[in-house]
Amino acid sequence: MTPFDVLRPPVLSDPTAAAYKDWFHLNVFLPDTGRVVLINMSLHGPPWDARARAVGVALASAPDGDWIGGIEIASFADSKVDTQALFLSTLSIAVTRDGSALHAKVARPEDGFEADLIARPVLSAGALDLTAQFGSGWIGWSAVPVLAISGTLTLDGEEVSLEDARGYHDHNWGRWFWGEDVAWEWGAWVLSDNITVVAARGTDKAHFDRQQPHVFLVHGSKVHGFLPGQISLTYEAAPMRVARRLPGALAAIHPDRRAPDLPTTVTLRAESQAAQFELFFEVDTVAQLLLSDPLRPGSGFINELAGRCRLVANLDQIVLRAEGLGVFEYVE
Repeated sequence: MTPFDVLRPPVLSDPTAAAYKDWFHLNVFLPDTGRVVLINMSLHGPPWDARARAVGVALASAPDGDWIGGIEIASFADSKVDTQALFLSTLSIAVTRDGSALHAKVARPEDGFEADLIARPVLSAGALDLTAQFGSGWIGWSAVPVLAISGTLTLDGEEVSLEDARGYHDHNWGRWFWGEDVAWEWGAWVLSDNITVVAARGTDKAHFDRQQPHVFLVHGSKVHGFLPGQISLTYEAAPMRVARRLPGALAAIHPDRRAPDLPTTVTLRAESQAAQFELFFEVDTVAQLLLSDPLRPGSGFINELAGRCRLVANLDQIVLRAEGLGVFEYVE
């Protein structure tokens, strides 16, 4: 049984098909250079509607705080979609035929980003998953939190070593329209001592009405889960300049989102009988993805906050201190 999920397109008789969303997401963390890499393929709107769009994004944080990469937007007619694959002309993510790995390719040398990556699950356990009400509809989430990364990655003409790289993959799907009063906060942090932490919760667009967070900590081959009452997720926010905004045409008509109020630090605490930890994340740089709904007026803003983190944990009566990299996704 493969840990990788399948896309969930609607059938013609689905009355909620207009609100269809679906995407595969891959993060690669490069501790040697301090970079965070994001590759994302998404579908917006039902496949039979000419207005629906497929979107591919490839971004990598740069040492100077800028971001390398770009975006491709295409109609479904100009895309290839399979049950476990999304192909555009310059970006693709696909589960391998044997179901054992995720294959991501990026061919955007004009944006300084080329990649041919294989991501293999490290854990034998299946994916973490949940489904929740979201705006006028619902959202599903399935995550494979720890991946070994191999292949090639070239940024700004330089090949990047993947020797110590680690990856994270998730799949989101559901029914909602961009522009509704819904958003989310999601984070993935990869640290030394084979520790990965994942957190997610839904919110309104103002981030006042927050749902209970879901948090998982993976240490080696063991997954620690926490109940909502055992978790505290807080942050300090301030106006922050966005270093990269995609696509440029949408960014030009939303100048008010150039320096939004965003988390500058995030503190995550969780405690169960077997595990307790505190994670502190400090944001270094921000990229912003602007999404307009193809079937009705409305926009969403996905802010990707990259930086470094540190953690103190007591796991099965063993005290650990770890440092690493993280990304926190703050949607408006």
